Amino acid sequence: MPIKRLMYILASLFPNSDSGDNPVAVKIFHRMNVVKDFFSAKKFNKNKRWPVVHGNYVVVNPNGQIAVCTLATDTLIKQIAQWNNIAIVGKVYTPNLGIEKIILNSVSNPNIRFLLVCGKDSPVFHTGQALQSLFQYGIDKDKRIINAIGHYPVLRNLAVEKINQFLEQVELVDCLDEKNIEILHQKILELHKMNKKPFSKNSGIEQTEIVSEQAEFTMLKPGGKRIPLDYDHKGFFVITTDSVKKQITVKHYFKDNKPGYLIQGHSAEAILLSLLQNELVSQLSHAGYLGAELNKAETALKLNLKYEQDQSLKNPI
Repeated sequence: MPIKRLMYILASLFPNSDSGDNPVAVKIFHRMNVVKDFFSAKKFNKNKRWPVVHGNYVVVNPNGQIAVCTLATDTLIKQIAQWNNIAIVGKVYTPNLGIEKIILNSVSNPNIRFLLVCGKDSPVFHTGQALQSLFQYGIDKDKRIINAIGHYPVLRNLAVEKINQFLEQVELVDCLDEKNIEILHQKILELHKMNKKPFSKNSGIEQTEIVSEQAEFTMLKPGGKRIPLDYDHKGFFVITTDSVKKQITVKHYFKDNKPGYLIQGHSAEAILLSLLQNELVSQLSHAGYLGAELNKAETALKLNLKYEQDQSLKNPI
């Protein structure tokens, strides 16, 4: 399941707080990321390599002074990665976990002195605006980015010292919403000519330190017992596909088997979000089951496979 889709589903499953934040969804998403980063970091430890935290980026030249963040714009990464005078280029989704990774990878490399932010900002998470606010206003006593407007802009997993080092070491180059590759290239050349020296106060961050800081979790074994779906007082669903129309159909039935709602579409994500928004699901296990089945149905349509609910995908007869 793509990362952006997963974030939207988590945000839908858990209500926002009175301040508009969604710390529960962010915490769950963070813990899933921690597991992935834990094993990625072990590989980095083995080879003593940089970057120290896994993410959606391309490493170009570790000796470069410039890190580039394209925010939610994927198409810029491949083009910018061709320029050898940058250290790293990548995108970021969230104003908490995403910015934390930028900070950790920056302070672990004293060569990085600029962070160029470009591309389209997320209309939901406002990560670019959060970066602007971080450099302009800093953080409060709770490590919340002051004046950031995105969902839960709190750098809860980082020490204040690391955040302060990042702000001292790195200069923000604000090209928010800029997607013109020629303009960005010219700006990169200007920064490269400044030829700043490596950050002298950086004593280096051991990879083991980063792993231990982010790995504050209890390991669980996969598996468990799912509550039977007929316990969901909201009812149940029948999922079918139309290979000709490339369409997914979901029929909702109440517990007494009376027809409830009908939804048809081409996107598993859109259908699931509609079911959640209309409060037709009351159990997390049911929501997880529906997400898996709908993604399986969408995959079947894309690969011309036969879909049957609760069955493995098969080649058409």
